[in-house]
Amino acid sequence: MRFLISVFLAGFVSLANAQEQPVIVTTPIACSGNEPEWSLSMDNTQADFDYRGTSDMTVMLDTPAEGADWPRAFTLIGRGDSAILIVEPAACETGPYSARVLTQRGETPVLLTGCCLFLQG
Repeated sequence: MRFLISVFLAGFVSLANAQEQPVIVTTPIACSGNEPEWSLSMDNTQADFDYRGTSDMTVMLDTPAEGADWPRAFTLIGRGDSAILIVEPAACETGPYSARVLTQRGETPVLLTGCCLFLQG
């Protein structure tokens, strides 16, 4: 039980520290998917996520795979909303990068798929 409490507290402290210093996205990213339709754009420290409503979010973490550059997981936190965008270089219908978004609506977990482009800023 102590171990679980320690893990929870360590995660909470890490999240609190992450909230103080958003990650800067140096190359703007535009992602989208169909069935269901969604879109997400990131630039600097901000992200706009549109899925059954629009959420303004802050890019809190940019996490590469352990020991590799790809895939990358971007942790996004907004007011009452959060998401994790996973991007990897795998060609898809509308871009050179595949995308997965893990989020939720209410208490229902949602996994969205689509494509991303890194835009020249």
